[in-house]
Amino acid sequence: MRQCKNWLQSLAEYVEDTESPRHFWFWSGIFCMSCALQRKVWIPYGIDPIYPNIYILLVAPPGKCRKGAPTGFSKRLLTEAQLPTFVDSPTKRAFTKQLAENAKNYAYSYNGITRPQSICAIVSKELSSFLATDPKGMIEVLTDLFDSDDVWKYKTSDKGEDKLYNVCVSCLLASTPMWIARNLPEEAIGGGFTSRLLMIHGEEKYKRVAIPSVPNEALWKKLLHDINWISTKLIGEFEWEIGAKDLFTEWYNTLGEKTKATSDERLHGTVERLHINALKTAMCLRVSYSDQLILTKEDLKKSITIIDTILPSTARALGAQGANKSAVSLERIIMQLKTLKETTFTELLKMNYRDTTKPQLEELVDTVEAMGQLKRVYEGTKEILRWQKAKE
Repeated sequence: MRQCKNWLQSLAEYVEDTESPRHFWFWSGIFCMSCALQRKVWIPYGIDPIYPNIYILLVAPPGKCRKGAPTGFSKRLLTEAQLPTFVDSPTKRAFTKQLAENAKNYAYSYNGITRPQSICAIVSKELSSFLATDPKGMIEVLTDLFDSDDVWKYKTSDKGEDKLYNVCVSCLLASTPMWIARNLPEEAIGGGFTSRLLMIHGEEKYKRVAIPSVPNEALWKKLLHDINWISTKLIGEFEWEIGAKDLFTEWYNTLGEKTKATSDERLHGTVERLHINALKTAMCLRVSYSDQLILTKEDLKKSITIIDTILPSTARALGAQGANKSAVSLERIIMQLKTLKETTFTELLKMNYRDTTKPQLEELVDTVEAMGQLKRVYEGTKEILRWQKAKE
């Protein structure tokens, strides 16, 4: 039997004395649920069923939100549960080879048929480390594998072929807006890699904890026990509760207008995949407290509410990523103004002289003002640059 009434709530209790934002911990919990389910549960969805694998990227400025705690916790939990995780800095070839090996060791039986699984959990405290060796290859393969193909082949010119069966890969990664802006290639944005990611942005700690308390070992054991329970006991197809399809359809039909209303074209692909991630999240919400594979209206409502917050989160996470070469500097100036609330041009120049000339800074400040996020006020002859929130 399970030992937690609701696994996600028990996780929140376990990490209460930590500084990481609560929504970072929530999404790390959803990730753990998806990894425990593997490819053994699914939602019937036309030609291609939807599996619970999920890609999550926690994004925050360095040191601001303690991104490492949720990722570190998840990796330890999944390792102790003996679920396959992958190390940092793989090549595409090394990754697919390991997935092929995993299919030999992880399988499940359903309706009298044994099915191998090419499953893996990717956990990394730094996206930069994970993509260090083969960024182009890893972005390509993760984009391909998101759809959890029944059979997927990767041929190499000199090392043969990797054949993957019943693929199910989930990711929990972390990065900073600055790294994304400077390093993530244009082809990964929009309709590619990032549209499959749930990019979860954070700006502030949940609270400051000078000396954290010793973790509750008894509660840790309960969390681990229930991860093992979910990974071994739950197998089969989700059923839709009466009324759940109507609820989902009504929301789905709003996504077209949401796309039109989203001026940032980088987010259009994300909008068009929100429904897929909403169903994946709903599955994880359900199994966090129940063994019954029923997609309920209540869990769908919660999932939709949560997923609807992803779009502004993604916009903030992507920040200055784009073709404009001054965008990184602009994003830095915006963050400084937002933090300081008000300053002078002189002080701003002192903070940025290593990266920006006086004429360049004047142009950037003018741009922030034109965006409606800066107001110039005067105290006598002294000009003050005052941050103001942009109008929605």
